[in-house]
Amino acid sequence: MFEGDDLMAFDGIVTKSIISELQNIVGSKIDKIYEPDRNTIILGLYLQGKNYALNICIDAHNCRVNLTTHSKINPLIAPNFCMLLRKHLIGGRILDISMQGLERIVNIKIETINEFNEIEVKTLIIELMGKHSNIILIKSNEIIIDSMRHISSTNSYREILPSRVYVLPKSDKYDFMELKDFEDFYNKLVGEQKDMKIENLAKVIADKFTGISLQFAKSVVSQCSIENVSKESIEKIYKYINDVIKNNK
Repeated sequence: MFEGDDLMAFDGIVTKSIISELQNIVGSKIDKIYEPDRNTIILGLYLQGKNYALNICIDAHNCRVNLTTHSKINPLIAPNFCMLLRKHLIGGRILDISMQGLERIVNIKIETINEFNEIEVKTLIIELMGKHSNIILIKSNEIIIDSMRHISSTNSYREILPSRVYVLPKSDKYDFMELKDFEDFYNKLVGEQKDMKIENLAKVIADKFTGISLQFAKSVVSQCSIENVSKESIEKIYKYINDVIKNNK
């Protein structure tokens, strides 16, 4: 399991792999919540006699979600967002951990009991998007309870504020997991650009498809031993990426 010290780009490919590993903590109970710094939330979890710590970091240069054994010093007085999460989530049970396509957005669904002793399902949304990363707690009706970082409409096309409706971030990129087949990939990648240079290929892939970092795209081009841009070489790239996603370890 990642400890967060790896220099690998935390793109959609890596996020999907982490989501797969985190299925091991589905069903766990949240018994502790800490906020050691302004970018980090740690959920203390208990499942079948074992304790886990889920590290959620939205640092612009190292955003990530991972199980950890690294202890951190916590402030004597818990920050406001930490107190809010404790109020809503302590004692809650994780029902599901998922992501949509290769978007770097992790959804943790949590079953909780409200003050009226009624079951409520809330979702902790973790947006892993560099300087735009955030941690957002929403109700089942998509209404925001609160977030680690507030965003007003004067600075963004969406508001991340208490009592507002949660809106997904916009993206003008294609989702690789929504492609029909290789021809779909080829047409979206190449389009009208029939004279693509080999030195630009990795950047074009990263720019066109969400969740695929430039670092990963360069690795794919290298692993596939691509020496020129042709339909045959692009098909090798498509098959390689598809295989990585399907057999994501």
